[in-house]
Amino acid sequence: MGEKMNQKEFAQKYNAIVERALFMSNKARREGLLSLEEEIDGEKYLQRELFEYGIRLVVDGTDASFIDRILSNIIDLEHDDETKTLKTIQKEAVLSIQAGDNPRILTLLLNSHVNVDIEEAMKQYMEW
Repeated sequence: MGEKMNQKEFAQKYNAIVERALFMSNKARREGLLSLEEEIDGEKYLQRELFEYGIRLVVDGTDASFIDRILSNIIDLEHDDETKTLKTIQKEAVLSIQAGDNPRILTLLLNSHVNVDIEEAMKQYMEW
């Protein structure tokens, strides 16, 4: 088992997830879900990185209930609490993107998993 990540590492990973999710959400709402195919990082997908794996399932037209089950199974394999939280955030982002949720709502949803000032999170959204 690796070392437990510190708060700064967690925040960096969280911010990267939110940034990627907001980018994909905005693109999907403007250009459609199929447009996300060109954004999938093939290497991360092959490594079963949860967000890329989930977006691939979305692009392939997989039903949301199956995506939820598949990604939940992957999350259940994780033992580290912080990593599990980050993967849960990624799953929520994938399902929200598939549902076509407003990026502002997506920001609130992702922020609900962490103790981050909502004003700071919304400021990041407004930069998009």
